[in-house]
Amino acid sequence: MAAEDLLLQAPGERILFADDWRKELAGVLPLLPDGTLAVFTGRRSLDAGGVWAEFAATAAAAGRKVVRFSEIEAEPCTDTVERMVEFLALVSPAAVIAIGGGSVMDAAKAALLVRESGMPLGELFGVNRYSTAHPEAKPLRVLCIPTTSGTGSEATPYSNIVDRKLGVKKLISESLIVPETAIVSPRLAAAMPKALTLATGCDALAHSIEGFLNTGADANEPRANAWAMESIRLICEALPAVVADGSNLGARGAMARAATLGGMVIRFKSTGLPHLCSFSWFGRLAHGIAVAMLLPASWNYYLGNPAVAARTMELAPVFPGRTPQEVIASFRAFLDRLGVPKALRECPGITPELLASTAASAGENRMKLELAPRPVPVAESRGILSALLKQTYEGTLQSW
Repeated sequence: MAAEDLLLQAPGERILFADDWRKELAGVLPLLPDGTLAVFTGRRSLDAGGVWAEFAATAAAAGRKVVRFSEIEAEPCTDTVERMVEFLALVSPAAVIAIGGGSVMDAAKAALLVRESGMPLGELFGVNRYSTAHPEAKPLRVLCIPTTSGTGSEATPYSNIVDRKLGVKKLISESLIVPETAIVSPRLAAAMPKALTLATGCDALAHSIEGFLNTGADANEPRANAWAMESIRLICEALPAVVADGSNLGARGAMARAATLGGMVIRFKSTGLPHLCSFSWFGRLAHGIAVAMLLPASWNYYLGNPAVAARTMELAPVFPGRTPQEVIASFRAFLDRLGVPKALRECPGITPELLASTAASAGENRMKLELAPRPVPVAESRGILSALLKQTYEGTLQSW
């Protein structure tokens, strides 16, 4: 089934694919409430590629006043979100638009949630903190225009924000921040450099594989496994092509669809140990590369769950193998062909000391441990995570 057909089955939101994103935007703008539009972006990329000028011209042609906040860094922190909240209070926008990668979209979702809920940012970290207290609430939601193909933030209820004082990322998981509208265009993603293309593509692939393997969450959304399989298939075909030639719009289009499908998957079937272990590595290793590298060892651990072993064999047409272990080896060989390092010891900034700290701190996330495809007993978490991290550091796998 085509990716577009799967996307049309997404519950409740509009995901609009368009080669000409400006034409799609021109159709959406008149549907937004009257008043000022607040637009969140990153610091430089939109201006360098002329995207901001095109957006501003489209908004002007629609008679819309736009006010821009352009100070969102990669891996946005709580201080940045607080400044964005102040900006929203000053502007009092009728609608909010985020144009950028996952960092921009996540920060925009967090800032708007603070404004709409009236709750402090610190109280929103966790699962459905606002909607649980206010189940009838219908807050304004961000309109997302992604410029990368990886996080799927345009389709998720998640916002990852760095707490620099604690040195970790914190997660907001809130059903009321899933964007109601997203405009996805491969032409915007075509501006990504090779390294970012690879990292974001690996992130999308990890989302879909981790969700697909999460057999315990199958009942959450019966269509999610079909979304995951289509995403994985698209990425395996398109990511090598787009890494080799970033101007390949056909491959860019496939990656854009795959990333959005991956976001839809993890909305209902959460990621597992690779994402858990990489949360404190910001600034040291690109997130997508980190989770892809962590996946083989985690996946091998998951095979202790017979349901995961059986599910793994469903991926054999994409990652050839006669056994689950051979499927995992084929996945790692795919990463090798893309140039993803085989061992964490090859990555500057990833040290044995950092991994020891990761095993200790990640073990405090009881929910993530319990929801892993093969649950990790809390009392054994430090030892199990240490073993997984050591294998990834050395580029080896062990039997469990």
